[in-house]
Order: sequence, then C-alpha cells, then structure tokens
Amino acid sequence: MGIINEQAAVEVAGAARAMRGVAHGVVEGRVERTRQRLRSSSKTRKSAATRERIMTAASELMAEHGSTDFQMSEVSDRCRMSKGALYYYFADRDELVHAIFEVASDELVSSIERVVSEAPTARDALSGLCAELAQRLRTGSPLALALTRELTESGEGTLPLSNSHFLRTVRILAAQIERAKTEGIVRQDVNSELAATFAAGGFLVTSLVSAGGERFGDKDVLASSLLDLSIEGMGTPGEAAAIAGARLA
Repeated sequence: MGIINEQAAVEVAGAARAMRGVAHGVVEGRVERTRQRLRSSSKTRKSAATRERIMTAASELMAEHGSTDFQMSEVSDRCRMSKGALYYYFADRDELVHAIFEVASDELVSSIERVVSEAPTARDALSGLCAELAQRLRTGSPLALALTRELTESGEGTLPLSNSHFLRTVRILAAQIERAKTEGIVRQDVNSELAATFAAGGFLVTSLVSAGGERFGDKDVLASSLLDLSIEGMGTPGEAAAIAGARLA
C-alpha cells in the first residue's frame, strides 16, 4: 500500500511538473508572439515613414524641375540614403511617380469630401470643391505633374483616374449639383452626372494645358470662372432662351 501511494505521489508530481512546463511554454510562446508583432508593427511604421520621406523628396524635385524627369540618385541624395536602400522601397522612377499620383489623388478626394461636408449651401460646396480642384491640379503641382506622366506613359490613351478617384470626384460633384437643384440655382432638367463629368473634366484638362496659373489667373479666379461657366454657360440670354425653346419643341 505504501509503495502504491509512493508511486502515485511520484506520478502526480511528474504530471504537475509537466503541466507547469506546458503552461510555461504557452506563456513564453505568447510573449514571443507579442514581441514579434511589436517588432513587425515597428518595422511597418518605419517603412511607411521612409516611403513618405522618399515621396516628399521626389515631389520637391518634381516641383523644382517642373516635370517628373528627376533622377533616382537625386532622391537618394536628398533623403541621405543609399540607392540600394531607395530601390528597396521603389523599383524605379515610374513606380515612385505612380505612388505620388495615388497618394495625391487620395488627398484630393479627401479634401473635397471635407469641404463639401462643411459647406452650409450647395453654392458654397461647389465653390469650395472647385477651389480644391484648382489648387491641387494647379500647373506644377505634384498631382498635375504625376497625372501628366500617367497619361503619357499609360500607352492606352485613357484617363488613369477613370475607374477610381475621378469617378469618386464626379459622384461627389453630382451630389452637390442635385443639392443645388433643391436650392434653386441649377435647373431641374440638368443631368447631374453629365454636368459633374463635364465640370471635373474641365479642371483636369485645364490643369494639363500648360501654364494654367499664368493663362487663366490664380486658382481662386480659375475656380470662380469655371464654376460660372458650369452654372451660367457661355451663351447670351437670348441664345439660352432659344436653346430652351428648341429643347421644349
């Protein structure tokens, strides 16, 4: 009986040690996984910060050159990093310019959404929206320069914004045109989506026609002029009445 009890005690003690070992291993595993996640998160933050620093340097060079024809060595020099490190983040200039284009396009849409959400009236929303487009698509801006390269390098003859940022901008603009109808500053029979596409396209093309600031005035004048053209048109009152009569006939 004493032998059985002694054997049982040994087995219980062994089982307890095994359980403690398993528990310790589980805890150590969790701690290590937590450390790995923290290290990974830290690397991700550092990687994102480095990418942003590279894109900022490239955007500055684009503004200085007035084009996207900078050299990757210029970017690495400005960032004080080796070319090898630079190529770790961006394979070539095209990839870097495309990244700038994507970020600038996202910022454009976000700024438009903010302006529209804060505007007390449809006219204020449309005016603010036009001002944002004029500012961010001004000649020599990172977005205008990157957009020009996207168009010329795509080889497809299509607008690279057509399926994403441009359509989002058009939808926001169309919603404000609908809002303007309820406030009596836009006719009820206007096709809001068509009008929004026309207005947004006007800004895009204007930004690419070269020297927009010098030829069409500063951004505020440009925004106001394009808004007036979109709402008032360019025909005389008599011609507008004739067109309206022909439409009803």
